[in-house]
Amino acid sequence: MQGSDITWARIAEGKIVVATSARAFLHEEALAFGGPFSVAPEGPVSLAATRNLLDGVLGVAQREGPAPPRRELTIAGWIHRLAGYFHTTHATPRLMIEARERFEAEGRTTLAAWAHEKSRDEQGHDALALRDLASLGYDAPALVAAHVPETAAALVDFFTSLVRGPGDPARCVGYAFALERLAATRSVAEVRAVQAVLPSGVDATRCLRVHSAAGTDADHVDDIVTLVAGLSHGEREAIARAAYETTRIGRFARGSSARSDDDLSVMFEPFRVKLGA
Repeated sequence: MQGSDITWARIAEGKIVVATSARAFLHEEALAFGGPFSVAPEGPVSLAATRNLLDGVLGVAQREGPAPPRRELTIAGWIHRLAGYFHTTHATPRLMIEARERFEAEGRTTLAAWAHEKSRDEQGHDALALRDLASLGYDAPALVAAHVPETAAALVDFFTSLVRGPGDPARCVGYAFALERLAATRSVAEVRAVQAVLPSGVDATRCLRVHSAAGTDADHVDDIVTLVAGLSHGEREAIARAAYETTRIGRFARGSSARSDDDLSVMFEPFRVKLGA
């Protein structure tokens, strides 16, 4: 796609991410208005500049505040993550259908087509998380009904507000980009690391494999970059801001991660399937 080789997005008060086809950087302003980036660019933006803009937005969010503490991967921690995967993937198809309906009502056919395709692509991914939990010996539907990790709950609430709220529903594209860009960075080595802590012969990485570099999320990221490059500056900025906010939620809404493995194991024990029952 041919287009401008420079773009920018105001992602928070005084914070503007500027991108070219070569790089992105954060420009901080003392004033909310005025300055070199007060006049919106017109027309489409190159794919390279668009990708750098969206990647740059995520980078800014990931560098804010202290890094979340790293903890050793355990079975209890993986069960917790699988429950989170269930809730985020379960919400996506229905909310994307709602987004498509809003776009259609507004005559935004390109965005409507993207949301329709997204709702179809994500169909059934929640079932993968349930199969993974069942493989570990748990009553998966009962466990996810009782356990909603704080990060997953915050992400789904935010996603819902983007689709149903008074703002531009195009912001849900930013939410999707943030999650799929993160998923595309999960390597085969990460999948193997999870498999290494699981009992021998147990396959409980189905959902992770789909949402990793081995899955289709890298292609989905490319699709979003192409979509966003052709939108208006206002739409692109709203999407970038939503991607920034989504990344911040994923980084800071980690209440359950403070719980010990013993506490998590106690929480999950009532949902263990008893053999012969």
